[in-house]
Amino acid sequence: MGNLKLGLLGTGFILDSYHLPIFNLLRESVSVVAVAGSEEGKVESFRKKWGIMRGYHGAGAIDRLCSDQEVDVVDVSIPNNLHLHAISSAAENHKAVICEKPLARNGGEAAKALDAVRRYGVIHCYAENQIFIPHVAKARQIIRGGALGKITWIRSREAHSGPHSAWFYDLDRAGGGVLLDMGCHSIEVARNLLQSKPMAVDAWTATLSHKIKSEDNSLVLVKYTDGALSQCENSWTAKGGLDIRLEIFGTEGSIFMDITRETGMRVFSTGSEEKAGYVVEKADANVGWMYPVSSEHFAYGFYDELSHFLQCIRTDTRPNETFEDGLVVNQIMNKAYQSSKNVAKWETLE
Repeated sequence: MGNLKLGLLGTGFILDSYHLPIFNLLRESVSVVAVAGSEEGKVESFRKKWGIMRGYHGAGAIDRLCSDQEVDVVDVSIPNNLHLHAISSAAENHKAVICEKPLARNGGEAAKALDAVRRYGVIHCYAENQIFIPHVAKARQIIRGGALGKITWIRSREAHSGPHSAWFYDLDRAGGGVLLDMGCHSIEVARNLLQSKPMAVDAWTATLSHKIKSEDNSLVLVKYTDGALSQCENSWTAKGGLDIRLEIFGTEGSIFMDITRETGMRVFSTGSEEKAGYVVEKADANVGWMYPVSSEHFAYGFYDELSHFLQCIRTDTRPNETFEDGLVVNQIMNKAYQSSKNVAKWETLE
């Protein structure tokens, strides 16, 4: 397969800020030929901004894009409640599929999504960018080389002050709160590094700040068959911008990563926020001490992720992260939600 032609489902933050800039960098081998969304105005604005030939909107837009004969690959970057329909439609039309995390709202939907791509034999890519973060890739190399001995504990954290779009707070559309939105990152990056089978889950969730039906803070413990433990912390109430950290402990060593604080640059400014401009994803303020990321597309793993997926589609080879992985993550999160409702009784201190 030569030049790949992409169809985009969605016009939101993840496509506008990450996927499209990367597809532009890869434009010698990739072209975006169509975009679909619910609202005509947003679709047309997005289409014109990025020079995309065709736009689909309104009822049936997903199916019209997926049946577009010029499209080879469908990039699913829309609210979670639409993932299963979009994946099924793309697979039925024999398109390769890239789906932004999480794969689905729950394990049942995720299993149906995996069944759809298997039934039609299409390449399926689960877009979990954190396993492609360069620091994480280096950690994986160190772990596989045995430098840390047996891995016993991984602490994985992602936090910020809340999502960029209102649908994340809608329980019906999202399927959950911060555990589903960001826990999927923290759970999967730890699982990927451990390379062991998860066997039990314990979890705590709470709504501490936002006036929403879902949780805005979560802590998930996953026990693995080899005895290792992953501790996954996530928050929609943490001020100070995007916070991604990993701590990995083994019998012979440890690794500490701070992806969004130890960026190699510190800036202090008392000027206006307008003068500072964009600093980092979900920054709460652009004054005082700031830690700019020189290129978030590379630092957060998106470039390596999408480059890898497109190469796998082009060569008809299995990606490093597939819907099989997405299903396991959804299953872990299902158990985490169950556990959080039946958490062991807290012992009261005198």
